[in-house]
Amino acid sequence: MQAKLLSVAISAAVGSLLLAGNAAAQSNVTIYGIADAGLEVINNATTAGNNNVSRISSGNLSGSRIGFRGTEDLGGGLKAVFVLESGVAYDTGAYLQSNRAFGRQSYVGLQGSWGSLLLGRQNSLMLEWMSKYNTMDNATWSSKVHDGSFSDRMDNSVKYVGKFGAFDVSAYYSAGFDTVKSGAAVPAAGEVAGHSKVGRQVGGGVQYNGNGLRTAIVYDRKNGTSIAAENNTDTHLTFGARYKIGAAEVLGGYLRRKQEVVGTADTRTNMAWIGASYQVSDALQLNASYYKTDVKNSNKDPSSIITLVKYSLSKRTDLYLINSYAMNKNGSNLGVNGFGSDIIAGKNQFGTMAGIRHTF
Repeated sequence: MQAKLLSVAISAAVGSLLLAGNAAAQSNVTIYGIADAGLEVINNATTAGNNNVSRISSGNLSGSRIGFRGTEDLGGGLKAVFVLESGVAYDTGAYLQSNRAFGRQSYVGLQGSWGSLLLGRQNSLMLEWMSKYNTMDNATWSSKVHDGSFSDRMDNSVKYVGKFGAFDVSAYYSAGFDTVKSGAAVPAAGEVAGHSKVGRQVGGGVQYNGNGLRTAIVYDRKNGTSIAAENNTDTHLTFGARYKIGAAEVLGGYLRRKQEVVGTADTRTNMAWIGASYQVSDALQLNASYYKTDVKNSNKDPSSIITLVKYSLSKRTDLYLINSYAMNKNGSNLGVNGFGSDIIAGKNQFGTMAGIRHTF
């Protein structure tokens, strides 16, 4: 299905380009960004003892970034588009996403009435769509704590995005989803001659945008990141829904994950979450969510509760307080920042963040 959608999109893009002719071009470039930093405090924050940690952290509610986006009108309803977006750690000034200059997004493509066809480093649909179906969006403490695919980005990718009435349709293919893996023990998942499966990522989904109701379903599959592991796969099938009634909104979803490693038994994991958001006033918003991971054939099934209080000082500046409580049992090791992240197996962990977010 993904290949067919991409083929149709390419044909439509080429046809639109031919029709555009020598039409007068109009172009624009926008600079934008988010500055987000705060104080983070976590208990039981080492694997060796009951130690606490306090630190300044960046990108707590939204990833800090600076970006450039632009369009050029090619005529005939066709546009050229590009995005260059860099993740920035406001506590240190460092680049993020494994020290990439434009690690959040870097793509170029064509856009028309038929949709958009984009090439480069891009968001997967797990990040672009599914992260929006929990109250925390893609905050540091959110659904991605239970499954990192909610923050997936792809190198070397081609993606089609189309809108048909109330429905969004998208499909993507990456020839090597991560060419800058950090850590010498983790091989880079880029293109390897003669081994096209290495680092391959494919996916697609459909999203419905109704009157108060939004739903989406996304399929995503990644192959192993080395020649030896190219036939290993990590597959996600995820459903999300959100329904808004007045000042309140309910959000939830369900994920099925299957990890296949050649020569060993499959690992299957289910994840579910439910949450609510309430706009108390123009300035004050309250959010709360519950997340649970069910590891098949295991009694290590951790869960977490995350709450958010957000107060808007203006249209562009917010103050926030985020609390997270990770609950482990039978030796599971979920911390507020993810699995195995500075937490003693079987111990619970509490964290709190207070900070400021400014958009421009």
